[in-house]
Amino acid sequence: MKSVRAKRRAEFARLLRGEGLEIGALLDPLPVPYATRVWYSDLLTPEQLDEMYPGSAKPDIVSDSESFPSIADHSFDFVVANHVLEHVTDPLRALMEWHRMLRPDGLLMLTLPDKRFTFDATRKRTTLEHLLDDHASAASPAVRNRVHLEEWAEHVERLRPGSPAYRRWIDDQLAHGYAVHNHVWIPRDILEVLEWLDRNGTHFAVERVANASPLTNEFAFLLRRAEAGERLHKSRGLRARLLLADPWLDLAAIVKRVLRRLLTR
Repeated sequence: MKSVRAKRRAEFARLLRGEGLEIGALLDPLPVPYATRVWYSDLLTPEQLDEMYPGSAKPDIVSDSESFPSIADHSFDFVVANHVLEHVTDPLRALMEWHRMLRPDGLLMLTLPDKRFTFDATRKRTTLEHLLDDHASAASPAVRNRVHLEEWAEHVERLRPGSPAYRRWIDDQLAHGYAVHNHVWIPRDILEVLEWLDRNGTHFAVERVANASPLTNEFAFLLRRAEAGERLHKSRGLRARLLLADPWLDLAAIVKRVLRRLLTR
């Protein structure tokens, strides 16, 4: 029996046609309709993937997921990024780049973990201001990402900042490579990001939204590359619907965490 997550992704995937790019598929490439051509991209080389994630989809393109200089404008009918955006250094840059690669009316399938239902629950939601600072920063990705790594160490690993265990964990991650959620969101945060992009020349139209639930820790947006002047979303009530759902999802996430603790004692 398919999971809720698999069913939701399949509903979105049925709308993908033509030639597309999936970023960071690893061991879970999205099943797509027959005769659809998919290219794969990953931060790791094929050799690194074979060593670290045997059986992963082999990348046709090696990229940091934010920049694809070898790909021309309007190259793809769709781009898929499942649980990718939270890992990148500059999410605004990534979304602009994915938009650039899409043909007119091309689709971006974007799924993200809802922080309330994951190990990120105690972390503060990433604000638009934080993303703007990341986007404007001249610091290297390593410098910017260290801030996120330290936040992970405190809130996910539960290590006291400045303690010997905290410093050892940070040093070990830096020495051996790491992959953490640099940013954490709920659906309304992504809508705010899309509104900022729309005001600044990167136009998407929201075709579908699937909120998180106690049965799946992820939410999903299906976005269409739009023209200037198009409405970001057809329903003026989208933000209100997401807002109204939040108290119930907040409560569900708390109950789920409590039950998990009780069952693992």
